[in-house]
Amino acid sequence: MLTSKEFEAYFDWQKTHQLDASQTTRQMLRRSREQIAVSMALLRQQVPKIWHPEAPEQ
Repeated sequence: MLTSKEFEAYFDWQKTHQLDASQTTRQMLRRSREQIAVSMALLRQQVPKIWHPEAPEQ
């Protein structure tokens, strides 16, 4: 059985761990949203025309 101090220490560690995990999740979601915005901006741009020379006649 855990003592009161051990339980408090574990509870504090668990709260800290959950806060860190939540912060990491928020950061990852923010980065994902930024990357999606960049991708959408690229998709809105006009696709450049690429010139292909005629194949040599054989």
